[in-house]
Amino acid sequence: MSAPTVSIVMPVLDPGPALARALGSVAAQTFADRELVIVDDGSRRDETRRRLDAAAAGPGVRLVRQENAGPSAARNRAIAEARGRFILPLDADDWLEPRYLERTVPVLAADPSLGVVHPWVGLTGAHRGVWRTGAFAIPDLLVRCTVHVATLFRRELWEEVGGFDPAFHETGEDWDFWIRAAARGWRGQAVPEVLCWYNRRPDSREAGVRASGRTAGLVTRLVHKHEALYREHVAAAVAGVHAELATVSTLLDRVYGNPFVRLALDVRDRLTGRPRP
Repeated sequence: MSAPTVSIVMPVLDPGPALARALGSVAAQTFADRELVIVDDGSRRDETRRRLDAAAAGPGVRLVRQENAGPSAARNRAIAEARGRFILPLDADDWLEPRYLERTVPVLAADPSLGVVHPWVGLTGAHRGVWRTGAFAIPDLLVRCTVHVATLFRRELWEEVGGFDPAFHETGEDWDFWIRAAARGWRGQAVPEVLCWYNRRPDSREAGVRASGRTAGLVTRLVHKHEALYREHVAAAVAGVHAELATVSTLLDRVYGNPFVRLALDVRDRLTGRPRP
């Protein structure tokens, strides 16, 4: 059989009911020249294993099982098993719009100098809204992760940067991956429409790191790993952090300035006996 154009790679570790939605979103793609490679990274629930077995019985789906090794190792294993020249990682609790591949593959195929095509991302779960993904470039990526993990890229990009780093087992492995790609000169292009959905679960790895105060440790690890880049772009990186903080402050001002929010806070203060300004 000839190799497909796109390999969607999905690491799975007992994601619960969201798995059916993720698998369904792959099956619903309007772009047909694709495969799905699933790496079951040590799932223990019978329901997960049965659902994966059922998915693997369908056309264009391959299932690999391994002992738990973390999301980076699972993605790397899936890509190593994949046959497509373009790669799309998809977490098992996120999902794609039906036209994701239809809208992104032609952009990447038309320009050999492009390495990455990233759409806007719909936020659901703990957060709601639209993530208008940012520039795929240094120093932007030194300030924050500007694109989502469900981003289409060339297989040779993954080969050149050495895959996802398993040392980032808590979170941030995609951020590190994008930094390494951009630092090597790979270019990205945005498709300014929501083509995938990021389920911001309160029990996600990222939320756990934020809640436990380990975000500083993650950023410290990134800075140490990419110290030469941060030294070279220190002024732009620091300015970028302050710009992000200013944006957040402006948003908070708008929230607290909303008359309905002010009314709700006033009612809360009356009920709790808090002093009012």
